[in-house]
Amino acid sequence: MKIRSSQYGALLFFVFPTIAMGYDLHITKAGEWSQSSQTPISELEWKSAVAADGLLKMDTTATAANPQTREIIQVSNPLMAAWIDPKTNDKHYFYYHRGEISVKNPGENAIKKMKELAVRLDAEVMGYEGEKY
Repeated sequence: MKIRSSQYGALLFFVFPTIAMGYDLHITKAGEWSQSSQTPISELEWKSAVAADGLLKMDTTATAANPQTREIIQVSNPLMAAWIDPKTNDKHYFYYHRGEISVKNPGENAIKKMKELAVRLDAEVMGYEGEKY
């Protein structure tokens, strides 16, 4: 079963079933992350930032198994990238959508990576309620 990129949250429920609600952080140029499409990070800027980073790689499809049904589900986004934390080996997806990049449930090291990218993109890391990191 293939899931559209707009159903990203559904995949995350199955990837992280114990933390289904989760929390997203956003890399944005906007004063409020929900307004990112008005002051977007361009696709070209994002691709260039990924290409310049030694550990971040374009990974356009995230795959997981539903823990209850074992059904394989996928989320595809041509501008999604993945980063494997060298300290914990955890994989984090950097999901580009409407001019911003979001990461679900980032740990301390992933937040650090997001901040590095934000500097490169002349942007900020922001939480769901507008708090800045």
